[in-house]
Amino acid sequence: MSNNSKHENNQTNAANVNNTAPCYYEQQGSGSPIVFIHGSYATTSTWKKIVQQLASTHHCISIKLPGHCGTPDPDDFTAPNIETELNIIESVIAELCEQPAQSNQAIHLIGHSFGGVVALALALKGSVNIRELTLFEPVSTWVFESVGDKKMTTQVSKFIQGYRQGISNNEPYVCGQVIDFWGGEGAFNPLPDFIKEAMVLLTENNNRHWTLCANTYHQRAALNTLSIPTKLVCGSASNPVAQAIVHHLSRELPHNKQYTIPGASHFLVTSHANQCIDIIND
Repeated sequence: MSNNSKHENNQTNAANVNNTAPCYYEQQGSGSPIVFIHGSYATTSTWKKIVQQLASTHHCISIKLPGHCGTPDPDDFTAPNIETELNIIESVIAELCEQPAQSNQAIHLIGHSFGGVVALALALKGSVNIRELTLFEPVSTWVFESVGDKKMTTQVSKFIQGYRQGISNNEPYVCGQVIDFWGGEGAFNPLPDFIKEAMVLLTENNNRHWTLCANTYHQRAALNTLSIPTKLVCGSASNPVAQAIVHHLSRELPHNKQYTIPGASHFLVTSHANQCIDIIND
């Protein structure tokens, strides 16, 4: 699909049925651009409540990660590389935010969970014009190795080992282990059956994401020299691993502000959407 034909379909938020290339985004509203990246075992609906309010003043672009929202699976399962995600997002930003009419506008980049891993990686890569970065509980577990937090490194490794053993054993709803890990014991069970079944289909992608959470590694100095103003957000009831990542990033990133949403856990962008909007607008 050519850039021109894509551009003609921008306001419809979908690729023309006659085109074969996948569409990796949805968009709504107009104004200064905000790019949202959802997490693993998730979709662009993660941002629905937030986008509904922000679209009145901003051009909201929600990225569809590969293997999610009907997009093709990535082709790097044997050797996962974050560049798979970054290349897609760079292309979307070039198409929607770097056309002459947009005058190469700097974006506000927002990521949640694994989407935060991708957003931070893109910021560190420096390939797009980012005016502001907001990370809702990024699960960038590589940060533990970067700062030498052996306790948290061991805790994450222990969980991943058990999770991957469950995958190998074809345990039913092994995806629930991840939801309970980040959201708290019992977070998975109340979910509707259709959501659980959709998650089962994403297990291989999620397993790949865990590899990327660890191998998208940067030296501590890279964090110390990141000049983009960054908001770091976690919930007071969140997994200590998620809280520790935010804590370490707040110590290492030179231009950051940390927020804690009382009573929220890992899925705060849906459960506490209004508080998240206040932080985005702060």
